[in-house]
Amino acid sequence: MSLISQKALSKIKPNMSISLGGGSNVLNLAKDLSQAHISNLMLYSPSEITQAKCKQFGLKVLPFSEKSPHLDLAFDGCDSIDKNFNALKSGGGIHLFEKLAAENTEEYILLLPAERFRDELSPTIPLCLEVVPACLENVINSIPEEYDYKIRLGKAVASFARSPLGNILIDIYPQTSWNNIKKLNSFLLKQNGVVSSSYFEGIVTSIITETKNKAVEIKKG
Repeated sequence: MSLISQKALSKIKPNMSISLGGGSNVLNLAKDLSQAHISNLMLYSPSEITQAKCKQFGLKVLPFSEKSPHLDLAFDGCDSIDKNFNALKSGGGIHLFEKLAAENTEEYILLLPAERFRDELSPTIPLCLEVVPACLENVINSIPEEYDYKIRLGKAVASFARSPLGNILIDIYPQTSWNNIKKLNSFLLKQNGVVSSSYFEGIVTSIITETKNKAVEIKKG
């Protein structure tokens, strides 16, 4: 059992409703949870991969539906988070449903390596937009010229990556730093066809990470 997973597991009590997001640390938690035998848990996940892995571990995990459940805890991974607890969760491309979990839980907790917790967001991690295919050109034309962008490619030959809803993912990179990400994110979310972004502002309540050979929970504020 990893130290991060052990610390996360200690927060889970019988009769709780829990969301398990994406990422390797969440999968470690799911595996350990399957062996902990905590009674009467209701488990949900916005990630198809996590749902499939949980099934392999013998856990019954429900997808998010149009009627979102109220959650006690939601655990998720993270690509980069700053000292103000604003995060970029770009890699999985499921940020729409991850935000749904975050907005319907008492605690939204990110599990991550210590190097991803920095004073500022890492400029190597993109701001990812989920975009309706018919609006792709419109959204691309709205991206300010001081930013670079890439349409995310799928693993199949000659195809774009798609969100669970079948939308296209655009990764946007700064040329230097993410010091203007709040303004950029707000502007892009107003463009016709943008469904969601991977910037999580004011949502994260705590992180669990590993430092000096022990796991710690760092709470916002």
